[in-house]
Amino acid sequence: MRILAAMVLLLLAARAFAAPVEQPPPPIPEQHPADAPLVDGTSQRKPPDYRGQQPPPPTTGEVLIWGPRVILFPAYLVTEYVIRAPVGGLATVAEKDEWGTSLFNFFAFGPDHKGGIFPVFSFNAGFRPSVGAHFFWEDTFVTGNKVTADAAYGGSDWIRVGLGDRYQFSKNSSLAVEAHWQRRPDLLFYGIGSEVTDDFRSRYATDVVEGSVTYSHVVRRVLRLDVGTRLYRTVFRDYTCCGDPTIQQRVDAGTFAAPPGLGENTTAAEVSVEAVLDTRRPVGNRSGVRAGVRAAPAVDVTRGFDRSWIHYAGGIEGSWDVTGTGRVLSLGVLASFSDPMGSEPVPFNELVTVGGAEPFTGFKNGRLRDRSAIGAELSWRWPVFAYLDGVAAVGFGNVFDHHLSNFRWDLLRLNAELGLRTAAALGASNFQLMFGIGSEPFSQGLRITSFTAAFGVTYAL
Repeated sequence: MRILAAMVLLLLAARAFAAPVEQPPPPIPEQHPADAPLVDGTSQRKPPDYRGQQPPPPTTGEVLIWGPRVILFPAYLVTEYVIRAPVGGLATVAEKDEWGTSLFNFFAFGPDHKGGIFPVFSFNAGFRPSVGAHFFWEDTFVTGNKVTADAAYGGSDWIRVGLGDRYQFSKNSSLAVEAHWQRRPDLLFYGIGSEVTDDFRSRYATDVVEGSVTYSHVVRRVLRLDVGTRLYRTVFRDYTCCGDPTIQQRVDAGTFAAPPGLGENTTAAEVSVEAVLDTRRPVGNRSGVRAGVRAAPAVDVTRGFDRSWIHYAGGIEGSWDVTGTGRVLSLGVLASFSDPMGSEPVPFNELVTVGGAEPFTGFKNGRLRDRSAIGAELSWRWPVFAYLDGVAAVGFGNVFDHHLSNFRWDLLRLNAELGLRTAAALGASNFQLMFGIGSEPFSQGLRITSFTAAFGVTYAL
């Protein structure tokens, strides 16, 4: 019995040692609020902790952009706190309350708002201000057809009317037919040559009636070719403006000799060819190159080939989007020429005339006039608000005799500008608020004698 009892005890002990030991359940980990279970049983992921990690090294563009930022710091303060902040705050309220939609609905009409009438205005220091309206109607007669009309009024003897009809045959080709009539008494003339000063500012008035047909074709989105013809009639008027003497009054007083073509009405026929290669994109990274050439021979049909001339020009501009976000540094050069093809000289109003546009924004339109011109400009553009860019630029240039024959470095003039312009992505509409300065030739010392200010909204036909 003892032996049997011992064997039973041994069997029970062996079974006890062979059986798995029951383990206590593992502890439930403490849950972070971010890992709390959701309704569907899943858990939110706790945000990772990046503290202690080194930021990525700055790119070359992010380093170099500090140069323009330091140089243009005063301009930045103006555009950031005087312009961008108020405009941005107003735009935020406008977007929240849908002002844009209400305003567009007020001016637009027709099915799908394909038509509309929008106000335009222009203020340019030294000229008459004007107000007007721009009318458009998409798909007027057929799909791809657009009819536009413009009218502007700038006081006594200042009227402008324009009509346009554009046919878009395909994505890359179009035909535009336009007609204009403009009467202005405030056109400027200072003289002809590189060294004319502000001392003999004078005015002249004209009526210009013109009609044109232009065919445009785009090749691979970067090359645009324009071929056009234009017939225009220029009639000189005796209007006075702005408290300045007329050219004829200056001539009668012996201030300077009568410029060629003064008071001689012309009816000119012109043919133009233009090619523009532009690798820049209107949105996104704007780095690229823009190069263009243009030639436009014309003849006075009432006088024959003896009174004929040709305009031709070329320019190239390289742009670098320093950060890839619309902060663009550009350097460009432009040269323009006007030569007689017959025995008579080129009329003064058909000479190369610069001012009021790049690269001579610091000079009023008509301030510089001669047979040729050359200018170079370094500009910086940066986004201020949606579709609105800040612009700061400095350049050098002047007008010269035929084919830049009397070019001298000390005859160059300084030009600088600062302001706001619509971005390229906005298309045909244009808003600008620009201020500029211009100097006398360096041979006369660095004397700033020209000041410009322009503010307005325009639309292309």
